[in-house]
Amino acid sequence: MCGFVYRRLVYVQVLPNIFRCVVQTNHVDLCLSLLPTSIRSFSTEIQQVKKDYLFTVSYLINSCGLSPEKAKSVSKRIKFQSAEQPDSVLKALRNRGFTTAHITKLVGMRPTLLLANPERAILPKFEFFNSFGVTDAELASVCSSTPAILAHSLENLLIPNYKFLKSVLLSDENVIKSFRKKSWLFQQDLQKNVSPKLTVLRELGMPEQFVALVLKCYASIVIQSREKFDKNVKKVIEMGFDPHKCTFIHAMQVFASISQSTWEQKWDIFREWRWSDDDIMLAFRKHPSCMNASESKIVNGMDFLMSKMGWQSTDIASYPDVFIMSLEKRVIPRCLVIKVLQSKGLVKNRIRIGSFLRPADKLFLDRFVTKYLDQVPELMNIYQRKEGFQALDMNFYVSSSKL
Repeated sequence: MCGFVYRRLVYVQVLPNIFRCVVQTNHVDLCLSLLPTSIRSFSTEIQQVKKDYLFTVSYLINSCGLSPEKAKSVSKRIKFQSAEQPDSVLKALRNRGFTTAHITKLVGMRPTLLLANPERAILPKFEFFNSFGVTDAELASVCSSTPAILAHSLENLLIPNYKFLKSVLLSDENVIKSFRKKSWLFQQDLQKNVSPKLTVLRELGMPEQFVALVLKCYASIVIQSREKFDKNVKKVIEMGFDPHKCTFIHAMQVFASISQSTWEQKWDIFREWRWSDDDIMLAFRKHPSCMNASESKIVNGMDFLMSKMGWQSTDIASYPDVFIMSLEKRVIPRCLVIKVLQSKGLVKNRIRIGSFLRPADKLFLDRFVTKYLDQVPELMNIYQRKEGFQALDMNFYVSSSKL
């Protein structure tokens, strides 16, 4: 009886510790040498642990494409004694177009899928996604990046989420786009967590096409906690945004993506450039996404627009899109051209900012570069910021008049 109790004690308390030692250090012989002589009779079990560990690591490397370091790390989360089970999973994946790269990525993120029954747990989900138009190539791409999808219940989550998305987005094509770009939506309980928030937006008078737009392009608005969602809705309404307009959605997106402290820090940056609170709010109302620009981008933009271009805060606040444009590739080249034309009296000094920053490249070139090449032959070089114009002295071209 004592011998039985002793052996059970070893199994329950000692062997798990030895297994952790084997997995974490791979120093099996050292682990065994630390055992009292009376326990070494259980070396068979320890050797099996070593065998399973080495087989698992070897399989992960040779069959799944993992690096030795990654395989050792993943082996802490999974082990098997033969290739039969994982081989059946890999066969099912490869038959569906999964490449070695897809499998390496998937197994590295969720190795326990190698223990799944492909006939019951994997293939039915593939067939379900195929049923509304998702291709095998799309499945391989999405599931290798978000393998948790394959771990969720088909009946309890995936199918209900599909039906909910279809009811809002109205077409399988739009659902497929969401699957490709926002596959994490399929991992949420949409009926429980998202539907009540969409109901709030509808009750505010938001048109149905805008409700669909929220779910299709700005899902973070309705994925956030209900408390934060309600707080942001109240805040946006108090700021005067109209639920019937897209700027309401854009403002909600800003508050969903940045913290209150970040919001306040960005206001402080504008104030440091002597913007009034009315100027800041005007900019935010016109183009809410300007507040999503990084702090460094706002600072660099202010330095160029106000210090070098001589624009006033009211000029910029009327066209805050400038903060989400590329300073180097769009704003600076176009501003250089405009300043040269102003210095020569070819365009008026109070030209509206949007009139030359908003147009597509070809239209801008036609209106402000090609048109004036006879009078200003160097204009194209200035626009392209070629050698000799990269360090253009802005003061040379800036007239005394403000924009």
